[in-house]
Amino acid sequence: MEFSSKINREIMLSLQQIFRQQFKNIQLKVSCCSLCGSSCQNHPLLCQFCQADLPYFNYQHVPYDLLSWPAITKLIPIKHFDHLLAIAPYIWPFDTWISQLKYQHKTELAELLSYLLINHWQQYLSADIVNFTSDNTSIVAVPLHLKKWQTRGFNQAHLIARKFAQYFQYEYQTELVTREKLTESQVGKSGIERRKNLNNAFSLNINSAIKFPANVILIDDVVTTGTTANEICKLLKKNGVQSITLLSICLAIPN
Repeated sequence: MEFSSKINREIMLSLQQIFRQQFKNIQLKVSCCSLCGSSCQNHPLLCQFCQADLPYFNYQHVPYDLLSWPAITKLIPIKHFDHLLAIAPYIWPFDTWISQLKYQHKTELAELLSYLLINHWQQYLSADIVNFTSDNTSIVAVPLHLKKWQTRGFNQAHLIARKFAQYFQYEYQTELVTREKLTESQVGKSGIERRKNLNNAFSLNINSAIKFPANVILIDDVVTTGTTANEICKLLKKNGVQSITLLSICLAIPN
């Protein structure tokens, strides 16, 4: 019976993969690039040419782990995370995509941003000697306060992180971190004001059954000063997490 059940599960997984691939093929045929209007080859919203021309960080001059970049030490002097990765600066079209996702409810852009984040992480795993596996790594998304989640209808970091975790088969701990405090917007605040605003804003839902992995990947859409991530990372480190990678779509670099 066990053997039969295993075969049935494998058949169902195979059928699901075939269905997803066929659905993707249909999407590609009827879609066009959101930037240039051309036909798409890999993603329904982005053609291969626009994808190649996106304003990525130049990794011939800048390391994948941006904490190795002296400018980042100046930008983020206090760090409770061990690594920082981002696809690009917070400029067009990324700033437009993220704004449309958050404020115009274009949730299909979360899948596009997750797709780009997956590509970026694959490049990082190929370029650097790192050990992130499904056994030693968990995903955490920066949470929204419940009231803000209800108002917006979704948490953009969660939408991006869910696809990312599924692709790499990392455990996604959706309820590990909660936002207890409904904070003011961080826009325009100084570093001290940001830290004060986020003081005691987060908590961990932990019990004796939870075993923290060696690695946590904390996912957010935009990193500005790292204040939000630092507050979460302090809690995780206090509870035994050894290494935290802050993984973001964009890094907001001052002019």
